[in-house]
Amino acid sequence: MTHTDAGRTVLIVDDEPVVRALLRAALEPTGSRLIEAADGCEAVTAAWRDRPDLVLLDVGLPKLNGFDACRAIKTKPAPPRVLLITGNADLPELETCGADGLLEKPFDPFFVAASVSRELDIAAGDAA
Repeated sequence: MTHTDAGRTVLIVDDEPVVRALLRAALEPTGSRLIEAADGCEAVTAAWRDRPDLVLLDVGLPKLNGFDACRAIKTKPAPPRVLLITGNADLPELETCGADGLLEKPFDPFFVAASVSRELDIAAGDAA
């Protein structure tokens, strides 16, 4: 976690409230602004409306799966970085949906925080 995470926005998307709570707890110390969505449609709306720097996006979502949500999020100019969250890293769509990386379930909160900090640093570099 770096001090540059403060003021950055992370969108947490998972249909399981417990998973969103775990991710929020792992990321609160970073100082990032955290917003949440519970399905793929909410994720796309929040990404377009709130312009997060990073989206943590579960693959298995209701209404619109994570792959399709990622594709939709990436259609906007200057899209956020997207890390997909899945328990199955062998899915072929992981390569083709436009995601910038992957977090595998089950995840370690310290690894999540470090991954998010790294992605936010990359996003800041992309924006400069």
